[in-house]
Amino acid sequence: MIESDFSEKQLTQRDLIRERRAHVYLRRHILDGAALGIGQLASWTLTALLVNGMIRLFHQEGITVDFWVTLAALHLIITYAAKLLPGWGLGIVAELRYTIQIAFFLTLSMTVIAYLTSHHPDVALKGVLTLVVLVPALLIMRSLIKTLLLRYGLWGVQAVIYGGALTGRRVIEALRKERGLGYQPVAVFDDDPALLNQLVAGVRVVGNTAEWLQEAPIAIVAIPGAENGRITELIDGPLSVYRSVIIIPDLFNVQSLWARTQDLDGILGVQVTQNLADPFARRFKRAVDLALAALSLPLWGSLCLLIGLFIWLEDRHHPLFFQQRVGLGGATFRTWKFRTMMPDAETVLKAHLERDPVLRQEWETHFKLRRDPRITSIGKLLRKTSLDELPQLVNVLKGDMSLVGPRPLPQYHQQELPVRVQHLRYEVRPGMTGLWQVSGRSDAGNEGMIQLDPYYVRNWSVWLDLAILLRTARAVLASAGAY
Repeated sequence: MIESDFSEKQLTQRDLIRERRAHVYLRRHILDGAALGIGQLASWTLTALLVNGMIRLFHQEGITVDFWVTLAALHLIITYAAKLLPGWGLGIVAELRYTIQIAFFLTLSMTVIAYLTSHHPDVALKGVLTLVVLVPALLIMRSLIKTLLLRYGLWGVQAVIYGGALTGRRVIEALRKERGLGYQPVAVFDDDPALLNQLVAGVRVVGNTAEWLQEAPIAIVAIPGAENGRITELIDGPLSVYRSVIIIPDLFNVQSLWARTQDLDGILGVQVTQNLADPFARRFKRAVDLALAALSLPLWGSLCLLIGLFIWLEDRHHPLFFQQRVGLGGATFRTWKFRTMMPDAETVLKAHLERDPVLRQEWETHFKLRRDPRITSIGKLLRKTSLDELPQLVNVLKGDMSLVGPRPLPQYHQQELPVRVQHLRYEVRPGMTGLWQVSGRSDAGNEGMIQLDPYYVRNWSVWLDLAILLRTARAVLASAGAY
């Protein structure tokens, strides 16, 4: 139901609306939080069974049931206090960070306490085993439960958008893309009469900003150009009936991932962190790249030898392919890849582009072809599984590339991007995977790079890299955008 004409005479009605919204919000909050809490307890149960099973294989005494119950109960309390149950509004990166941090510090603390009270030398091993099993169990269980709740329409709460212009559209598109945030856009309010009953990114404009929707407990104000007095008027007026109000500021090209608000003696401030300005953070990222690439060398090195042999057997030509790419600081370097195309690939491509305008348009847009005539039989499999890029781990070891970063581009492709995007890309090493690849990968095109590469550079953190690596695994398994 839509209400309007906010006045003092409607205070009683406003209180009734608030109470109704509070009940709606509380019911869904309890349902989603309880579902995730049960999943968390299930993760602890699985961890206890697996860890105790592994410990007993070495004929050692397992961890007692009382200790497991204490850990699980403490973890439940801490995650609720940290607002991870249910955790609406948390993006995948923040959710990943808080889940791992809480599990790590809780397990570490209890391991130290257990060692100090028992002095058993095997306590540290038990703590490490617990953490190794627990973290994946928590992440997988949380993802599964959220997926089930989303499938049955039980995750999150309804939200209304105030502002139907570009900002409002972007907010709706973001909420629909990342449904895990838990805010379901159901209506738009805007003062432009021409927008009434029109759809904004699939959501109908149902009234002006003096009105409100009884059923939705969340309001998102997406009117960045409005004067401060206008925002205050909305907050004290129609927005006062909502359980929570989110204000979108006019700050689209600054860091957003780890931004936090500050109260500067009554003045609202937004603090952003320049992670790339921290030399320690840069060195840590490089150390992680080296450690992961070096420790896994026996595995990927053996796989590379096997794949290289199959490529050579197909046409008796060199299995590796080298290309010049733009890297850190604008310097060029040579990337390593498995050859997935015919030896005379450029001649074949030129001939096809000359006689097929549709194919030429696709090439000029994406610099890739969905049905590329140059690709060999084994090349199709390598591209579908992204194994053609496995030799780039050599580039990671050499320091030319990182595991995560903007996609390495040839000079001609780099120059297709706006100058500001080119300069931002120069600040980091290109990566084997990145936001562009996991957000539709090849399907996102140049527009995806223009939007996502600056976001990555401005918001870089170890947690963002970890989230991208996990999404890469999912994208590769689904073969999403790989061609």
